[in-house]
Amino acid sequence: MKKNLTFAKLVMFVVMAALPLSMMAQEGKKVSKPAERYFYIQADGGLSINHGDLANYNSGVWDDFNHFKTMAFSNFTKNWNAHLGIGYQFGKVFGMNLKGGYGLLSGHKHFVDNKPNQTVLQTLSFIDGPSGIYSNLGFDGTSYIEGNLNLTFNLFNMFNYNPRRVINLVPHIGVGGIYYKAGHVYSLDDSDNAETPDLANAKDGAFALSVPAGMEFTFNIAPKFDLFIDYTYNFTNTDKLDQVKKQKYDANSTAYVEESRIINNMDMYSQLNLGMRVKFNNPCDIEKMARESKKITYRVDPDPLKQGEDGNVCFDVIVNIPAEYFEKQAVMNLQPYLAYNGGQINIDPITFVGEKVKAEGDFRVNYKEGGEFTKHYCMPYQPEMENSELKADPMFYVYEGTIYPTQDDIVKNAYFTQGSTVKLADGVVAKKEEPVYDTIWENQPKEIEVLKLSYFFNKDSYDINGRRKLNKEADAAFKELLKSETNLIIKAWASPEGEEGHNNELSNNRANSAIKQMTKLAKKTEVVFDGKGYGPDWNKFIELVRNSDLKDKDAIVNNINSSANKERTIREMCDIYPQLEKDILPQLRRAEIYTKETIQEKVMRVVKREK
Repeated sequence: MKKNLTFAKLVMFVVMAALPLSMMAQEGKKVSKPAERYFYIQADGGLSINHGDLANYNSGVWDDFNHFKTMAFSNFTKNWNAHLGIGYQFGKVFGMNLKGGYGLLSGHKHFVDNKPNQTVLQTLSFIDGPSGIYSNLGFDGTSYIEGNLNLTFNLFNMFNYNPRRVINLVPHIGVGGIYYKAGHVYSLDDSDNAETPDLANAKDGAFALSVPAGMEFTFNIAPKFDLFIDYTYNFTNTDKLDQVKKQKYDANSTAYVEESRIINNMDMYSQLNLGMRVKFNNPCDIEKMARESKKITYRVDPDPLKQGEDGNVCFDVIVNIPAEYFEKQAVMNLQPYLAYNGGQINIDPITFVGEKVKAEGDFRVNYKEGGEFTKHYCMPYQPEMENSELKADPMFYVYEGTIYPTQDDIVKNAYFTQGSTVKLADGVVAKKEEPVYDTIWENQPKEIEVLKLSYFFNKDSYDINGRRKLNKEADAAFKELLKSETNLIIKAWASPEGEEGHNNELSNNRANSAIKQMTKLAKKTEVVFDGKGYGPDWNKFIELVRNSDLKDKDAIVNNINSSANKERTIREMCDIYPQLEKDILPQLRRAEIYTKETIQEKVMRVVKREK
């Protein structure tokens, strides 16, 4: 008994001594990995082992299990327990759980005959039972219901926090209570198997306080699932779990007296259990995101980059993030840059945020759907850009209240992981001034369509008179056009926030309305019309948004492009950004009038205008 008690004290000493170390262990590097906090439920079950008066504790710690060496397999059913519990992990090290359970206990003890020359001899007698001293006793059938509140702390995370570590060592200590009903006590013969009469019947239920202390080996099978092996000592304030009590015999006085040391008078039991734990958390595994960053695909339009007529280099970076990749609490900072021999030119980074991040980035990514996102760039041309490559570095961190605009800020203030550097596009093709050669005329003339005028319509309408003031200008332009052109092409569109079938019909009606209006104005002039409706004008919508002064224009474009129901998304965007309905969509409700010209005709017309 004393050896077992010493072992229990040692376990408690190690547990309590480790507490101050947990405080010291938080002084790691300046920016440490964010702690995962979560609720969990758990269940466990296994052996109950008696450490009371009727227990074989004469051969060291492991002799606690000697009771099972001689038991038939069926008797293991008299020593089992099971628990259900809920808990919360507060951070990297500390947690707390509340457990309740049920179990059964049994045990036995063979006594050695007392020797006359011993001064103090330990023997047993019944509690509330027959008087006298008994040896070679056993008991079974003690049932108990227990509940306790436990403090847990992860020893390994004190020194190196890793929520994905496969094996963890987790001591725990708590307080609780046990309601028990003691089983019956019987005599043992030499074989420990014979049927013998009861010496005492089961007692009525009673309540005792308990202090559980133990150690748990945890195996992290998945981010939300653990298996664990737990060994727990349960100290109680009762000596009645097995119905017998310790006494000592004083040979000098030839009397039996009760044990005077309080803690040795109290029964103990332990539990060796196998359990499982399910976590209700949203694990943010940025290490996995970094490892699998090559799943993200990129393209650039145009590729290679080109210098435009205005001297600027303009392009779109299109990022495609796969489904079930982007963690809900994660942030990705993508830093594009033009790398050339001897240096690099950084351009504005792009910030992607998970769907549960309570802050705004450039784009919000849905975990289940992923999506395609486009960022538009324009920058003045520099000579270094000509022999360069457009690259990007992705960096990931967990959102903890702040979005960091640059990767330098992330390195200084957050725990982060770095993804693989990716090449996005080749360097810039500079605009070159070249002379005009007569060879332009060597090719056969090619016809192009030239926009001459536009009629506009109200929402869900194909009545030209609805925008009468604006369309008077179109009428005047048409009359002027009749002096030189009689073959006309009419193309009509609708704004894209309505249903597609409705928009197709509406655009055809607008084309017919424009033809009727121009036929009326042409009077006797014979004009040939080729008219058609083209439904919702998505391309023009995207172009107008990108060229607008809307603050979140890139986010609007990407939300719509990545949506499974674009029409509904536009309607939602109009509620958030009234400027869309006021300035953008009315420009799409139109019928455009075109003429055909050859390349030579267009060039000559431009030259004539410049003269």
